[in-house]
Amino acid sequence: MTATRRTSVISGATGSLLSRRAVLAGGFASLLASGGRASVGQTASFPVTVEHALGATIVPVRPKRIVTVGWCDEDSVLAFGETPIGMVRRGMFESGIAPWCEARLGGARPHLLDGGQTDYETILGLEPDLIVNVFSDMDARSYERLSDIAPTIGYTSGPWRADWREQTRQVGKALGRSGAAETLIDQTHSFLAALARQNGNLAGRSFTFGTYFPGSGSMVVYLPGETRVDWLIDLGMRVAPGIVRLSRQNPGRSSLDVSLEQLELVESDVLIMWYEGGARGAMESQPLFQLFRPVSTGAYVVLEDPVSVWSASWPSVLAIPYGFPGLVSRLAQALEMADNRADKVP
Repeated sequence: MTATRRTSVISGATGSLLSRRAVLAGGFASLLASGGRASVGQTASFPVTVEHALGATIVPVRPKRIVTVGWCDEDSVLAFGETPIGMVRRGMFESGIAPWCEARLGGARPHLLDGGQTDYETILGLEPDLIVNVFSDMDARSYERLSDIAPTIGYTSGPWRADWREQTRQVGKALGRSGAAETLIDQTHSFLAALARQNGNLAGRSFTFGTYFPGSGSMVVYLPGETRVDWLIDLGMRVAPGIVRLSRQNPGRSSLDVSLEQLELVESDVLIMWYEGGARGAMESQPLFQLFRPVSTGAYVVLEDPVSVWSASWPSVLAIPYGFPGLVSRLAQALEMADNRADKVP
């Protein structure tokens, strides 16, 4: 069996394991939905002050016209039962909206913004009373321009560093629902813990998360502190030793290029790669990649469908219960396949 064939099996995994996880996800979704509705009924005292890396923002009254400018920031807004009037388009989905958001929007159709640049004129025309720009690279100039339109909240950590907890907390503060935010975070932690228990073979196993862009002689690897890496740590997995070394040698970086000729530097028990366009075929045609141990042993999980790519890359309190059950079971199956193959080697 070729490495390409093995990955197609993992990337399309179904069956009883996935069914059990679907039940788990459904149970969490019910809790999340009821928690969101309960939070809507809470009486919040305004004004509220939201501190972030670029200052402190006063939200004078309960927001009714919310525009989310940061990637996936709408997930947190929707989790509290609020409907943004504008949010960033997600290009991999035909509608431009993730399915876990579609379920919360009902018949509402917010204006979809271009995620590649901040369209100040369009945002101004939407007449927001709150702008959420948490998962972003917003700088002081952009913050000033957005704040001239409406109260704007940002990240507390750094550009492109806000994880799902930070997003939930910042939005919760702006909506006057910090208590509800902690409830959502606790529920999500409980869900992740349940997934970890059901996939016990993931505990302590090392991983490398990467991607590839056609024409490059390198693989992009993500470092601790990046959203793609941190949720795997939450499951009890550990970052590959080589990735840890690279992170220590390159403080402040969230990703690095590793030459295909030096892939052994980032060897791990399992390799997770996300692809778009023709990138998968281009990478898997590389002889050096085929020789990389996680690939040659079948411990290689491919993410190329929109749900897997978005939920694994930018987790949120809505994306995690929707996308993680199938995703985590595929990780567990990849490791099980590789372990069984290793046991049979004389």
